[in-house]
Amino acid sequence: MKLIADSGSTKTTWILLEQDTVKETIGTSGLNPYFHDSESVEAVLRADLIPFVVEDNIREVHFYGAGCSTEYNNSMIRDAILHFFRKAEVHIYHDILGAARALFGQGKGIACILGTGCNSCFFDGTSLYSKVDSLGYLFGDEGAGSYLGKLFMSAYLKKELPEELRASFDKQYGFTLEDILNSLYNKPSPNKFLASFSLFLSPNREHPFVKTLIERSFLDFFKAHIEKYEGYNTYPIGFIGSIAFIYRDILSEIARKEGITISRILPSPIEGLVDYHTI
Repeated sequence: MKLIADSGSTKTTWILLEQDTVKETIGTSGLNPYFHDSESVEAVLRADLIPFVVEDNIREVHFYGAGCSTEYNNSMIRDAILHFFRKAEVHIYHDILGAARALFGQGKGIACILGTGCNSCFFDGTSLYSKVDSLGYLFGDEGAGSYLGKLFMSAYLKKELPEELRASFDKQYGFTLEDILNSLYNKPSPNKFLASFSLFLSPNREHPFVKTLIERSFLDFFKAHIEKYEGYNTYPIGFIGSIAFIYRDILSEIARKEGITISRILPSPIEGLVDYHTI
């Protein structure tokens, strides 16, 4: 049996395969090694994954994860998985490789992730080539949920929001300044905290201020990432992630204005990864 995992900063989807047939879909929290250590990864697996699988039956684990970009990070995730699945071959891949395989199979294209965080790469069908490093929510993540949240929260704290938006936000959340700063600087996963405000932005997407903010975020993504690739407008460009999917109309509009044609927008790579690993 095989386990295929797609892990972002917010959630992980696990697919249990038996003879290339999907037997179970299991959800756990995200397992980004920049926000977890081995003990916390093991705790998540023990509580939310292990009750649904027979450990000794698993022979392969293919884990695609945000933050799985260094040998140290990959080893930490691998060791935590091997703690439970001792009879399995465990493979750890960066999530952008998962996006590329899900979007293009063994074909060429520019693969993009827009979820809690962002990333991009050129994929030649086998290998990845990246023009811009994924720098996380502090220095990057243009277009992603954390970036949208950062732009919105900056406007809120600087009292730049239109009054009706500010009143609606205050009614929905009731945050004090101390609440916000504590979540950003003292609590774990500030990127998730920022990205969570997409739940407020999405229903208000037609408000001129919000639409302009979303458009700016996506334009920043194209400028910082896609337009760094030579011949970017001659290759298929695909997107995976909740933010790309939820705001796909605005994303496609900004792409057209930049002379870019988007070939596919998927909410998740998991179905494509299942296909890839059952070929």
